Amino acid sequence: MISINCTLFFISQYYDRSTDTYLYYFPVIFCIALLHNPNKPRSRTFFFFLIILISFLFSRLLDIAVLKGTHFTEDQNHLLFLYNVYFCVILTITLVYLFIRILEKQYSNLAELVDKTKEDKILIANSLKEKEILLAEVQHRVKNNLAVIIALFNFQRDGTNNEETKTALNEAKNRVLSIAMVHDQLYKKDNLSQIGLDKYLSELITEVLRSHPLYSNTIVKKQLASINLDITKTIPVGLIVNEILTNSLKHGFRSLNKTPEIELTLISTDNFVSIRMKDNGIGFPEHLEKNNNSLGISLIESLTEQINGKVTLSNNNGAQVEFSFPV
Repeated sequence: MISINCTLFFISQYYDRSTDTYLYYFPVIFCIALLHNPNKPRSRTFFFFLIILISFLFSRLLDIAVLKGTHFTEDQNHLLFLYNVYFCVILTITLVYLFIRILEKQYSNLAELVDKTKEDKILIANSLKEKEILLAEVQHRVKNNLAVIIALFNFQRDGTNNEETKTALNEAKNRVLSIAMVHDQLYKKDNLSQIGLDKYLSELITEVLRSHPLYSNTIVKKQLASINLDITKTIPVGLIVNEILTNSLKHGFRSLNKTPEIELTLISTDNFVSIRMKDNGIGFPEHLEKNNNSLGISLIESLTEQINGKVTLSNNNGAQVEFSFPV
């Protein structure tokens, strides 16, 4: 670019000024073309513009007699001027035509790319919809299979007269029920990865109580924050709540002559979910040894560890279990 502008400067001094101005048209067109080239840095193009401007100003301001090599007549200078004008007009038309053709090709390629992108989006959306339908069907079948297991537990329970066996089968059925309810809620929702924990726990407590003799006399108090939870943590949480409630109904009110009350509190703070369940029963026995817990309490502690949580067992005018875990 420097050599080109030096040549133009020489020509501007060699010929009459009226004939050389349009020579700077060509490097300017070259720089404009560079501006539309994404592979070239803009700073390089602006540097070329600066060189052209300096060369043009020098050609206008300086008049070096040594470089004067022609003594054209006024008619000859006018003819050379017209030649430059016609040449620039023809070149401009040619460049505009080429530029339009290039733009048309780019727009055509862009239109094809947009159409292909739309087609790809439709294919992806259809594929995603198919996968959602398949996943929903899986959830539905899992729920149905678990319902069959629950029915088998009920059948076995109704076919025995042993109260301990009935209690064991009922507890096992409720554990399966807490899992089945998760898949039931997932099947009913558009989001197949998360469910409303507050709604799930509320329905779970109702279903567990429904299978217990104390159902009609039990008062349930709920304070539930609206929380959406992943299925991988919802199932363990449901099993924990089921075990806590089962232990309260099984052990807390055996020798208590007052209306059973169950309190359930669900809160979320600082990316942690805390659940507290409390009853007004006889509470935990004194000197509760964690190494000699019942099956229910062992399950509570094991499931809490599974979701990286912590559990606390205490007596507060009845048995109280509080556990929290990260989300």
